Amino acid sequence: MQILSIQFLAFSLVTLAVYYFLARKAQNIWLLLASYFFYVTISWQYTLTLFAITILNFYIGKKAASRAWLALGVSINLVSFAALKLLSGPYGPRLLPVPPEALNLLLPIGFSFYILQAISYLVDIHNHQADSADDLVDFALYLSFFPKLLAGPIERPARFLSGLRAVRRVDARTLARGLGLILVGILRKVILADRLTSFLPPTIFSDPAAFSSLEKLIWLLVFTFGLYNDFAGYTSIVRGLSALMGIELSPNFRQPFFANSLSDFWTRWHISLSFWLRDYIFFPARRWLMHRRWPQLLAVILPPLVTMFASGFWHGAYASVIAWGGLHGLYLVLEQVFKSKTTRQPNRIQGALSVVIVFSITTLTLIPFAASSLRAAVEYFTGLFAFTAQVTSFIPVPDLLAAASLTLWLDWQVSRHTSDAFFLKWTPSAQAWGFALMLWLLILFLGPQAGVVTFVYQGF
Repeated sequence: MQILSIQFLAFSLVTLAVYYFLARKAQNIWLLLASYFFYVTISWQYTLTLFAITILNFYIGKKAASRAWLALGVSINLVSFAALKLLSGPYGPRLLPVPPEALNLLLPIGFSFYILQAISYLVDIHNHQADSADDLVDFALYLSFFPKLLAGPIERPARFLSGLRAVRRVDARTLARGLGLILVGILRKVILADRLTSFLPPTIFSDPAAFSSLEKLIWLLVFTFGLYNDFAGYTSIVRGLSALMGIELSPNFRQPFFANSLSDFWTRWHISLSFWLRDYIFFPARRWLMHRRWPQLLAVILPPLVTMFASGFWHGAYASVIAWGGLHGLYLVLEQVFKSKTTRQPNRIQGALSVVIVFSITTLTLIPFAASSLRAAVEYFTGLFAFTAQVTSFIPVPDLLAAASLTLWLDWQVSRHTSDAFFLKWTPSAQAWGFALMLWLLILFLGPQAGVVTFVYQGF
């Protein structure tokens, strides 16, 4: 069942209609049943993995105050994750010679997201930052809640479980906010992301030599804005849907193209993953190195590198994607070293220049993320600076400019009103015009010819 489908709309409406008539405890049971039904419609085999992970971590969580039980639980989760990533990646057929269809079943959709939540659950219990769940239903819903099951956000146990134990009230403002977020998410996904990526040549990141420098530059920008709006659109839709149930999900983006440093970028892009990596890999690694009294330089270099290599592996067991993570780790190390040598505050011009530089670096680093191999990534990057400008096929410059402008305007609205539900702070007339314009655009782009395009991060 695709999230952008008539079936999912009907499923959500039925789920909400029943949900509103139930008491809190019954609401949690109903949402758990709905979540597993949703997962079964994708693949019943996937539910077996989710159920096994749920039972395992629920009972280990009861004993996670013990270091031995914590180590056992985290090890099982990490080994399962690493094995499934490796087997479902390009090296899977060599490691396990079975048919490709069987390998595809080894990495359930959403596994990369809910396995991190399981790990944080055990670690937070051990560190006394969360209590072990007394109710299996609540814990199972923490891992399987269907709006976030496929691609996050990655929720922390204390916050999410406490929300499940509380009575949830949905008033008119909450309904308006939820529906507005859903509409903004559909706009980002259908009108911006799908429109842009529909233009991408199939071989642009596998055979970049066939394209000129100018074409490579334009297609890289198309990919960048398409990827951002795809994932930001997904997050907005599921946060809006969850808000209709009175359950608040964490934000995943905070105007990443306005970042003025690389460390700032990672507090704005895929926030729930970035903060998970920070709290469970970066900080522990740095503390471990500092307590060992090793050279201070190692405490500066190793934690960012280890963290970002882990981020690359989380995204996929591909050499090019792991290289993408390693490059970001290197950038963070260099930034930390150079930042420690300057104490001057940047002026407005320097600040604006920093935003352009960070955008350029992060966009260029998406090349190995998107490339089919390291060789293709290097070929793409070097070809960018060959300064060839011939155009051999259609390039959607007007669409790119329009999409980039609308993307930045949406982000500016969120920043200006300090709220993802910025539309609630508009005047009534502005809300009416904005709603009418959005409906017109959705009708225009969601015609009978529109195809359903899977969200990019469902592949992780």
